[in-house]
Amino acid sequence: MSDIEIPVLIVGAGPVGLLGGQLLGKHKIPALIAEKHLGRLEAPKAHALNPRSLEICAAAGLSMDQIHGDATPTEEGRYVRMVETIAKGDIGSLAYERQDEAVREVTRWPLINIEQPKFEDILERSVSAMPGIQIRRGLAWLRCDQLGDTVISTLKDRATGAEIKVRSRYLIGADGAGSAVRDGLGIPMDGPESLQTNMMIHFEADLRKFVGNRPAILYFAFGPGPNGVLIAYDVGKTWVFMTPCKPDDTPENFTDEICRDLIQAVVGAPIPDLKVKGAKAWVMSAQVARTYRTGNAFLAGDAGHRFPPTGGLGLNTGIADIDNLTWKIAAVERGWAGPEILDSYEVERRTIAQTNMGQSLVNAMRIMSVFEALGYAPGHAVDPQDFAHRLSDPEARAKVDAAIAFQKDHFDSLRLQLGYAYGDALKDDETLPISEFVPKVALGARLPHIALRDGRSSLDLAGIQGFTLFCGVKHDAWQVVSQTTAAPVSVMAQGRDFNAASGSWSSQMGIADDGALLVRPDGHILGIFRSVAETGTAPAVQAISDYVKPPASASIGKVA
Repeated sequence: MSDIEIPVLIVGAGPVGLLGGQLLGKHKIPALIAEKHLGRLEAPKAHALNPRSLEICAAAGLSMDQIHGDATPTEEGRYVRMVETIAKGDIGSLAYERQDEAVREVTRWPLINIEQPKFEDILERSVSAMPGIQIRRGLAWLRCDQLGDTVISTLKDRATGAEIKVRSRYLIGADGAGSAVRDGLGIPMDGPESLQTNMMIHFEADLRKFVGNRPAILYFAFGPGPNGVLIAYDVGKTWVFMTPCKPDDTPENFTDEICRDLIQAVVGAPIPDLKVKGAKAWVMSAQVARTYRTGNAFLAGDAGHRFPPTGGLGLNTGIADIDNLTWKIAAVERGWAGPEILDSYEVERRTIAQTNMGQSLVNAMRIMSVFEALGYAPGHAVDPQDFAHRLSDPEARAKVDAAIAFQKDHFDSLRLQLGYAYGDALKDDETLPISEFVPKVALGARLPHIALRDGRSSLDLAGIQGFTLFCGVKHDAWQVVSQTTAAPVSVMAQGRDFNAASGSWSSQMGIADDGALLVRPDGHILGIFRSVAETGTAPAVQAISDYVKPPASASIGKVA
């Protein structure tokens, strides 16, 4: 394999790296995705794709039919259950996120559960069909040097041992929590590195007869037996048991026999068809990289932030990272934005990561209230008799029920998923429970979803290749904006290009019939213009220019 020159090098072919390739392919920016592993890892890992991630996937051109076709059936993934064993029934249960029809008032795509390898397979098949996007496995990133605006990376071909030079204008480290790119750039992580060590046991079994009419995506196991979390990716086949272990435990300590005993104990019955697929230790952290950028090298996904899994925010934060970064790289490469726009990536995304990391940590601590109510003492297993008493005594049981109900925000974080903004426009909302989400037209916020008559969402009209100016029915004056800025601007007019399924779109957005909303390629609001009669069109052009900081060579006209 000869040395390579390409605009963008993405290190890591996980979901964030692959989605980066998909998005750059849509922008027609060539990229190489280098992955050190020869094949996809089989363990299911992450499972939740929240509404915002699904909106991004739809905007990126992925097949939503394929994604939903491979997802866990909604009826099997809409609950969390607290159990002693699965066979014994529930200690308590909670809804898992918003997966009902009511959530469609705020998004076209309610949360789903899907095995990470299945999601990656959909991504890889789509990316592989993208002209200009290459995926090469068995390439391990070693180091890089930066010369001006060029990044020269050295990678090792694991099959031949040969070193390969890749010259790129941009390097994106999307290579996970143990990121070689992050370490190679010398970027430290802030926050606790080791909160708890866990063993992930991946197994296959059909547990439908034990689950019965109590399906769930998560089963939290308490009591004198094995403690941990069972994740039901597919009730009839694919499971993972996450259980705490000692920091020095290795997968070799968890032999096939030990794993089988643990799994059957937490299920509460023999499992004839049980197949242990493997065990892997992992350390729960709560960290955010001190910076997301060194020169033209960037971090995205778990390379830039490591969250406790409580809340399912890690992968979803990474998906929004790469969505934010790729359109800005494309804007610079296409010549309608100056390189300064790349500074906004860290400013916008690192703040979101800190918020989500903090909530994930709160969730991890919140579950301790259930342990306390059930009689656990710090560092000790629960006494079987005391445990049974707390479940049967009415007064003690009331405390257990209250502790389980207290977990609601752990499993319902719609405001964090859809209600974040770049900037301070929604600062007051941060005092509300994370389950409370009311869409708002605010600078930096996601464009609110409005169902359209043709079955689409207003978000579906926001193109990723440029800005979108959404206008009311009196839209003629706004046409000039697309002619007077170097950045591509599509004008979408109510009555001409779209109609709300019910009522007036402009009134629902809080603007006049001659008003407009300016939306970025990633679906976030850049400008709010209540009425062209009051503001004219110049503020829209200025908002774009202030944000993208176009290079001097860009051609920008004058507002008529």
